[in-house]
Amino acid sequence: MANNPHPQRRDFLKTAAAGAAGAMGISAFKFDKLFAQSTGGGWVTGMQINPAIDNMRVICCNDPQMLGNYSAVTSFQFPGQNSAVTPAVVSTNMDEMAMQLAQKTSATDAWSTIFQKPTSKSWASTRVAIKTNSIDGAQTNHPRVAVIKKICDVLVDQLGVPAANIVLYDARDNDTTGLYSTYCDVNDTTKTKIRAVVSTRPAAGTLTGLNNFTKVTLTNNADGNDVGVPADLLAGNIDILVNVAVCKAHDGCASGHWNFGSVTLCMKNHFGTFTETASIGHSEALHLSNCGAIPLQPPLALFEINQHPAILGGNPVRQQLCIVDALMSNGKSPGGGPDLRTNRLIMGTFAPIVDYLTAKNILLNLTVNPGMPTEGQTNAATILPLYLTSFGYAVTDPLQWIEYSPNSLPSFGGNTGSTGGTSGSGGASGSGGASGSGGARTGGASGSGGAASGGSKASGGAGSGGTSAAGGAASSGGTVSASGGAGATGGTTSSASASGGSATTGGATSGNGTGGSGGSASSTAKGGNSESGCDVAGVDRRATRWGAMLAFGAVVAEKLRRLVSGNDRSS
Repeated sequence: MANNPHPQRRDFLKTAAAGAAGAMGISAFKFDKLFAQSTGGGWVTGMQINPAIDNMRVICCNDPQMLGNYSAVTSFQFPGQNSAVTPAVVSTNMDEMAMQLAQKTSATDAWSTIFQKPTSKSWASTRVAIKTNSIDGAQTNHPRVAVIKKICDVLVDQLGVPAANIVLYDARDNDTTGLYSTYCDVNDTTKTKIRAVVSTRPAAGTLTGLNNFTKVTLTNNADGNDVGVPADLLAGNIDILVNVAVCKAHDGCASGHWNFGSVTLCMKNHFGTFTETASIGHSEALHLSNCGAIPLQPPLALFEINQHPAILGGNPVRQQLCIVDALMSNGKSPGGGPDLRTNRLIMGTFAPIVDYLTAKNILLNLTVNPGMPTEGQTNAATILPLYLTSFGYAVTDPLQWIEYSPNSLPSFGGNTGSTGGTSGSGGASGSGGASGSGGARTGGASGSGGAASGGSKASGGAGSGGTSAAGGAASSGGTVSASGGAGATGGTTSSASASGGSATTGGATSGNGTGGSGGSASSTAKGGNSESGCDVAGVDRRATRWGAMLAFGAVVAEKLRRLVSGNDRSS
């Protein structure tokens, strides 16, 4: 992979670049998002999950070699799903994904940045819970063993978390032990198995490994039945939560009509964390409060539980990593075995944005998932934007979907704003277009094109492999593209896709506008060095510390100007 020649300046300049972007129209970064901190009590608008990693950055590795044995598998029940996987390739790719997510030049540094323990604890006393998805037993789609094993290997071998302090769970029923127990051994010395405790739910109201349940009150629970959450999560006895979901469409429940944004990913995975304690059954109350209705109802319970202190409490924040195993996916419904070979893993720190971008670029991308019906697409256009707005974000924010193949690993930088024709979509301020690039309301905030000076390599840069317009592959072919519009899917499959994807990037039926992207001056200003991705959202990473401080001051001035003029939309 390409080496970044200035890794030591990254953290300082990244913050300054984000500030300058907000002032100059390079980025839609909001003032409160830049400065808000965790309070330890659940979601607060603008909160950064990890101060060193942008909530809006999502990494997607697309590599068919992760399923090196796929063609030899005759049954894709859970054992067959695992036999299709090449674990060594998954492990290597997850290291590279972590490096991209944390923007570090080594996997060791990357994982140490992603995982944060309380300052009062040692790693030897840190406790970790890994939420898997175990619904409906061996015949359905579940996170593959190689993905979970890699996380445990990092925790145990690199960070020093005892295997006995890691618990793999799905609180809804006994499926976790039925699926994973044969693949797990807390005392394994060969490092061939998942080193973690497997939680079980042997009877109503019990849950091993997490101290059973504590009842909680949810405003959006439909029938008022008892809802419980694993006691150790709620009490803060779990320090780190890792959410490992699978990639599945969701066609509703009961008499459902493609609810939940037509997908079940990381956020909905926590319907196996918040569950009814009265029986060992699926938490139908939470489901029925959010589906089966026409007109569509916002999935308020979904958002409520994902803002809950059990998930986003703690200091540092408890849920620190979200992974979607999209090696194989369900393209038409959540039931049954996987019906799509999608060859992808997705990684980010903030579940709503991970889910939103995964939905747009995989499940609602008709090139990747041609089986998604019209109703699923239409209803997703209504519900899916709520994944963002319920957490204080907007579809016009510079969401960063960075999809790459291992042979074209992007270098660090060039990520901020290279999404959907928002910041850095080439050209001078305004030339990116508010609605032209990336589809309906996705091309970015007004004037979010390049820098006022014409843009510096247009976030991603042309240096080696990308185009000189927005979303150009940051180093030899990695796609940096958009969330798409409210009803769009964005494009991700073309290595040089710009701002939301043209028709070549696999966008769905709407929001694939090709006009407005690019821009007139994306290759004129600043020049940049020959390593693609050395400029962030039009800010040269080689800038002096004084320049960064001036950029930082610009965002404060802009904020004050908006407050005085009454045009501040960030609150």
